[in-house]
Amino acid sequence: MITFYQGTLDTVMERLGESVSNFDGSWLEKCVPAAEEQIQQFENICSQYGYRLPKVYLDYLRTMGKNDGGLLEREWDGFAEPNISRILELFEEEDSDAREALQRGLLLFLYHCIDMNCYLDISKLEENPTVTINEEENPIVTIRESKYFAESFEKYLFQKAFKIYQHQFQYCTSIGTSIHSFDAILKKYACPCSVYGGTTEERRNFARGLAERFSMDETWFGDKVRYFSYDTWYALEIDIWYSFRLNFSCDDPMLKKQADSELEKIFHKLY
Repeated sequence: MITFYQGTLDTVMERLGESVSNFDGSWLEKCVPAAEEQIQQFENICSQYGYRLPKVYLDYLRTMGKNDGGLLEREWDGFAEPNISRILELFEEEDSDAREALQRGLLLFLYHCIDMNCYLDISKLEENPTVTINEEENPIVTIRESKYFAESFEKYLFQKAFKIYQHQFQYCTSIGTSIHSFDAILKKYACPCSVYGGTTEERRNFARGLAERFSMDETWFGDKVRYFSYDTWYALEIDIWYSFRLNFSCDDPMLKKQADSELEKIFHKLY
């Protein structure tokens, strides 16, 4: 049985490593930790602005900060750069965008050349004495202008690990829509939209209803804009962060045929 481990007894990185090793035994061998000198340099930069590196990110750096085996590079078009050397380069200039973001409590951890960088929102770490341990160790992930991207860094890591799992299967069905098309789908199958393209909750309700057609249970590492379900014989991802994107993977040709048929019922009139 494939398991993506959740718990508090082990570190996030230990659970992540055990999870991926269930289906890709060579992945951890590709991972290279960041040098302690680089980590210390990064910590010094954060302290200049009154912040510190959150523990979950420190664990990531000390496990795979130099090379994470392609885990986070899968973001966007597959050319994202999470390695600590590249991140530190972006902090070199005193007036750099990375430092300007850090002043606002946004810690750059993933760079992309088209300005689709990812940040950890660490603004609560020092400013709010009532912050919980979970919030402290798992800050939310944002992109430009603090736009929500993932509920926590821990969930974000497991979401990327899920993509590695998806590639283990022989068959894959994918479908996506524009905002306009998704708005039409929501109005037809869910309820009249409160706003164009639907609210986050309206999108989530649609994703849950779609997964129920296949009797699939939701994983613990999903969040308000992404739905995941898996078992030994399939992997389902529904992304509603912007519009709608679905990826369904399996090894059973009959199961793929069933998925294609169900999706055709919903989406065929839009194309």
